[in-house]
Amino acid sequence: MNMLPGPAQAAAIGLSVALPLLLLCYARIAATGGSGRRFRLGSVSILALYAIACLALPGQRHFDDVLGGLFLLATAMMFCYILFSLLAWGFTLTLLTALVKDGRPLTLEQWAVAYMQGGDLGSFTHNRLKLLVGAGMVIVADGRLAPTAKGVAIARLVKLVRLSTGLG
Repeated sequence: MNMLPGPAQAAAIGLSVALPLLLLCYARIAATGGSGRRFRLGSVSILALYAIACLALPGQRHFDDVLGGLFLLATAMMFCYILFSLLAWGFTLTLLTALVKDGRPLTLEQWAVAYMQGGDLGSFTHNRLKLLVGAGMVIVADGRLAPTAKGVAIARLVKLVRLSTGLG
């Protein structure tokens, strides 16, 4: 019994290690856009490199080897996405870094000003709301907020994940 990964799986493992490095390279290129676009570009690039590797590898290609490599690559992309999203959009971590950067105890209002780089709690709330509206999860009509179908679906998914992980 051979326990070594097949050629396609070995390529997937190598590309899994290369994904964070590729994301770092794309971060240096301003034309790649925002964080989400940069991550999608990195993922598509890694998948394209995997397809090229599968075609260029010598010898017979076995379906199970290629499929196993895809699963390995998908797992690596999900893992990187979690870490990447915490670093790129980590609201809680950004709040923490604003507190640490100030270097002294702050009131809630001072903390919001430090986080918003000069804004107040109203600006802070507006900033968070703008993200929900921009993501298409909330609409504003006649001064009232309402979740969209997408927002309801995401809220239900979050509830399901929280329940399934014991978070409540």
